Amino acid sequence: MYLARMGANPWQITGAVARLTVPTLDWETRGGVKVAEGPAVVQRGGRVFLTYSASATDHNYCLGMLSASASADLLNPGSWTKSAVPVFASNAATGQYGPGHNSFTVSEDGQSDILVYHDRNYRDIVGDPLRDPNRRTRVQKFYWRADGTPDFGIPVADGVTPVRLKSYNVPDRFVRHWEYRARIEANVQPLADSQFRVVPGLSGSGTVSLESANFPGYYLRHRNHEVWVERDDGGAGFRADASFLRRAGLASGAGVSFESVNFPGYYLRHFDYQMVLRTAPDALGRADATFVLE
Repeated sequence: MYLARMGANPWQITGAVARLTVPTLDWETRGGVKVAEGPAVVQRGGRVFLTYSASATDHNYCLGMLSASASADLLNPGSWTKSAVPVFASNAATGQYGPGHNSFTVSEDGQSDILVYHDRNYRDIVGDPLRDPNRRTRVQKFYWRADGTPDFGIPVADGVTPVRLKSYNVPDRFVRHWEYRARIEANVQPLADSQFRVVPGLSGSGTVSLESANFPGYYLRHRNHEVWVERDDGGAGFRADASFLRRAGLASGAGVSFESVNFPGYYLRHFDYQMVLRTAPDALGRADATFVLE
């Protein structure tokens, strides 16, 4: 990839041309090709982040990233730092392969940063992947880490777009699973541990269930009044434990609360940073049981 200063119009350059990167790392050369192509730029907090696509255009295709200070000499290759690993890659759990050739935009309300890319929903390709016609355009939200770098997470499964459940009264913390136990935590890594799909409830009747983004088929469910992420076993008990009535936020109508189907009056809420199923009898309880969907 090369960088040059633009001239008097969009189709001319002027001055020296700088070569920023050459594909040398293992993940840039998979599939028997050396590729660094399709650059896209996003800026934030005085830093410039340049993503690019690497490796063969089959399931090996992925995104790498260069970063630099916005005040540096961007035409100096030494101003840029390359990511040691891909920042966005195939994910077998979600059935997404070869994500690449991205661009950036913002949501219609201007509140969310959006990653646009293409991939396939199958891994194996017959023949030349460049002649396979089934790459499709996808969009999903991306986030920002505490250190100021973008976090693209994983290419999410087809279907409902995942959201994050941000605590209403501890707004730097999000619901996440850790060793299958649910809790609220700041600076969640990996990002997908804090992403859930709000899907039609497993027990039906106008309910909703919260499916893990990186463990499809696993849902938030209560067990002994603790909240876990577990696989749907098909039983009526599990499906009731994993189904909720979506309510306006108990502490704020701008948020959302989730009332248990089989324990009416009990809500998903945090207590001592652990997710539990409890009543919300006072102002603190109502705040603990209110979340903002991002």
